[in-house]
Amino acid sequence: MCTHSYLSGDAKENVVNELRESTDRDFFEFYQSDKARVLQHWAGKDEFFFCHWEAESADDIHELLSKAGADDVIITLANEMQRYITSHNIEDKKLVIPEDE
Repeated sequence: MCTHSYLSGDAKENVVNELRESTDRDFFEFYQSDKARVLQHWAGKDEFFFCHWEAESADDIHELLSKAGADDVIITLANEMQRYITSHNIEDKKLVIPEDE
């Protein structure tokens, strides 16, 4: 899971303007490589936005963002998550406790 933040108001404005004509398919196809890809994306009006990534490592995420030019306009905090649950697929399984992993 990554928390992304724009480096400046101008950076945010430029990114928003670039995305205006993009589709969800465009977004997901752009942010994928052999080692990393975005699975989900959340953005509001704030300076932060969030992406659920599948990647071999945090470095692979940063490498993809760098190749895409995104590291010039955002800063990224990548955190590996050991637990993922969703109300879209309730399985009645015991929760994974990351500290026990």
